[in-house]
Amino acid sequence: MERSGQSTRSPLGDEAPGLRRDPPGRSACGPGTSGHLGRAGCASYIAGRPGGPVYRLSIAMMTILVTSACEIPPRFVQESGEIDGFLARRAYRSACVGLTASDESLREYTAEKLAEYPHIKAATDCVCEALYDADAGTFDAAVATGLAGSHRDDLASCLAPALDDERIEGDDRADLVRVLGGMDAKGAYDALASLVRSDPLPSVRAMAAGAVRPSPAAIPLLIEALQLDDEAQVRAAAATALADRKDDAVIEAITTAAASDPDGGVRGAALRAAVSLKLSQTDDMVCRAMLEDPDERVRLAAVQSWKGTKRKRALDCLDRRMKAEEESGTVRAALLETLGASPSDRAALMLCDNIGIWVRRYVHGKVAYEIEGADIVRAQNNRDWERSYACVAAAIRQGGYSCYGRNYLGHWMRDLGGKASTPLCPGMRRN
Repeated sequence: MERSGQSTRSPLGDEAPGLRRDPPGRSACGPGTSGHLGRAGCASYIAGRPGGPVYRLSIAMMTILVTSACEIPPRFVQESGEIDGFLARRAYRSACVGLTASDESLREYTAEKLAEYPHIKAATDCVCEALYDADAGTFDAAVATGLAGSHRDDLASCLAPALDDERIEGDDRADLVRVLGGMDAKGAYDALASLVRSDPLPSVRAMAAGAVRPSPAAIPLLIEALQLDDEAQVRAAAATALADRKDDAVIEAITTAAASDPDGGVRGAALRAAVSLKLSQTDDMVCRAMLEDPDERVRLAAVQSWKGTKRKRALDCLDRRMKAEEESGTVRAALLETLGASPSDRAALMLCDNIGIWVRRYVHGKVAYEIEGADIVRAQNNRDWERSYACVAAAIRQGGYSCYGRNYLGHWMRDLGGKASTPLCPGMRRN
């Protein structure tokens, strides 16, 4: 009878073919010897036997394969928690069902989560299929939105062909550009770059200009669009996209557009971009635009660019803007907000000292609260309430106000604990 452990017979009783009987006391990879397998053979033997790394890896792969083969996806998914549960159990095909949900937010969430598994083919395939249906000529904006910030070129390449689909047009095409541009993938930028120059729709060209902003290779295209595109919205989008790009060609294009583009929206966008570049000439550009540009969009951009400033040069220009008449209520409101955000005591005093001028100039015809950018006392009070009583009292002493101006200042004085008349003006009702 053979000793236990030395038999080379199969479970059926036959000699196992190809196996070599080890002499008593020796094994194929016994201690102190390389065995008849040799050193390389021993390493393979140890790795592949139960508990070895190759064995464990093969078991893991088999588990995934068996799980996938036995997985029966549900007909529908209703909650994001279900997606998390499927992914925790590696039930990727079940998680993919979330991409067909009627709830857009659930489709977006599902795409975001599945994109985190680039090594799982089933996950990649179902996201790719959900992004764009070439047969139907449709794309799923919710699924694409779920990929915002994704670096996955493979998924970008699934959506990019939709740009060539003539059935996707108008607002849908602009939306396609938006969601594709939301992906932080080179493939997405490359697909969008040519649209800046060639797409017939201005809205698409403008959207594409904003979408390719992170791509350095797009700078020449953006400069060309800023200088040559016939549509103002495209030029403005290009100017915005060039912000923070401190390059000689960019600086020249931006400063030229800020000074001379025929459209105020483009000049305003270019001015904001110039401010972001922190050029030596920026202060002069901003002050000149604030005081002289005929388009309120440019003056607004100039005023907002100095929000919260405490620099003397900026405050000097803002003070000149406060004392000069401003017909735009939007710009007036921005002026009050900009000075109110400044930590400078001088900015607080500017709000106080200009109450009289402001109320005489803008508060007439109706109550101040109905006039955009007219409520200067509120701005002063929010910034420096301890001085409010003195500021309003000084303004009342100046006189020269309309009935509505006297009513406005009188109510503020009463609210601050003082006494003042509050005349009843046309259209007002006595309480």
